[in-house]
Amino acid sequence: MKTFVAFFEIPAVNMERAVLFYGTVFGEKLEIVEYGEEKMAFISFGNQHPVGCIFSLKGYQPTSNSITISFYTENMDESLALVREAGGKIVTEPCETYEGAKDYFAYFLDSEGNRIGLFTRNFHPGE
Repeated sequence: MKTFVAFFEIPAVNMERAVLFYGTVFGEKLEIVEYGEEKMAFISFGNQHPVGCIFSLKGYQPTSNSITISFYTENMDESLALVREAGGKIVTEPCETYEGAKDYFAYFLDSEGNRIGLFTRNFHPGE
């Protein structure tokens, strides 16, 4: 099995709020498009094809206790600052994946209440 995510979907109740949140966190302009009853805002980095989306559709609810998507970041401190600036809540401060690894993760709740992770390599807290 390959070790990559083909596409991710993050549910939202308030699309405008969620698009503002993720636009701030990712530094990307996200646009809402409608497909029948579903609203979507595609996430792509640079000129890539979309790698995921934020969506709103009856029957789908945000959650903080299910599958967690973790995004890679080059700068954990900067990314967590953007999460706070956008109105997110840090629920787990950066933790080493295992002792001596220098690989760290952190979890936050987004504007909709989804638990999302951040992951980085060679992070040195406090430096």
